[in-house]
Amino acid sequence: MTMKQTNRRMGPIVLLALSWVLLCVAGCSTGKAESSPTDSAPSDTSPSGGPDGLNEPVAVVGGTPISRQQLIDQLLVSYGGQTLRTLMLCIAVDREAEEKGIEVTEDDIAAELRRMSQGYDSEEQFYASMLEQLGMGREEVRRDVVYRLKLEQLAILPVTVSDEEIDYYLEEHKDEFGPRTELRISHIVLPSGDVAEEALGKLKNGEEFSALALEYSTDEFTADSGGDLGWVSTRDPFVAPDVLSTAESLDVGQSAGPIETENGFELIQLTGRNVVQAVDSDEARKQAHRELALQKSVSMSDLEEQLLVKYEARILQSGLQLPTP
Repeated sequence: MTMKQTNRRMGPIVLLALSWVLLCVAGCSTGKAESSPTDSAPSDTSPSGGPDGLNEPVAVVGGTPISRQQLIDQLLVSYGGQTLRTLMLCIAVDREAEEKGIEVTEDDIAAELRRMSQGYDSEEQFYASMLEQLGMGREEVRRDVVYRLKLEQLAILPVTVSDEEIDYYLEEHKDEFGPRTELRISHIVLPSGDVAEEALGKLKNGEEFSALALEYSTDEFTADSGGDLGWVSTRDPFVAPDVLSTAESLDVGQSAGPIETENGFELIQLTGRNVVQAVDSDEARKQAHRELALQKSVSMSDLEEQLLVKYEARILQSGLQLPTP
């Protein structure tokens, strides 16, 4: 999976993850105090030193303990402002959505998750990638989707998009909504023609493409996965045109190269071919309306700031400061 395929406006997800960490850490101690019948009385074996368990060790290094309170304090120093802003925004957006009668349906959530997971082999691979790259489980991803859809609907609420604008947009983006061919390509990026010929010779002698990618490729994002670029459109602007045209002429399983690109010299292998059916007309118009409305609307960051002002968001604890948006 390439970086450009996974970088899908995930900033809010990262902040929500930090919020979840802080809430879990704080909640663990609270939950333990409430659930344990013996917490109301001091215990000789308890390392907490208090009813809330904040002095309880969560780790030890060389015999020196690190308490739950130390962990919380460090998280607050490192991420407190960002996390607090995220929590405040969640409340403000919920309040505004309720006031405006905006609801995010299960169909809305499912459609957005499908859009986000495009370019992955399966739903499982998408969630595995979110967990690996961002530390986000299914529920965290879902919460971010709900938040972002509410914010977008608030942003485009006052925006008008005409049928003519939608028609023109669809005409200009036929490749996006019409049937299209996707290719799954693996590549090995090499620094020179000589090295490329050396790797090509090993490939012709029967060595596995994936093993050669791990050994030779200078693309640090794909080498460990056998050079896999994932599924790409035949008109993908992020892949060299010569690579796409060559891959399109191959049968699945065939290799070609070296191909000189701006990255060096590339050996490629076609590992899959798929024809994506056209988007349903009503869905295509809905997507086009959304994109056009967002282009006309206030930016998401500006709207967030407006909502914090409207709902009089302020910090009550000294030492915490909201980050500059």
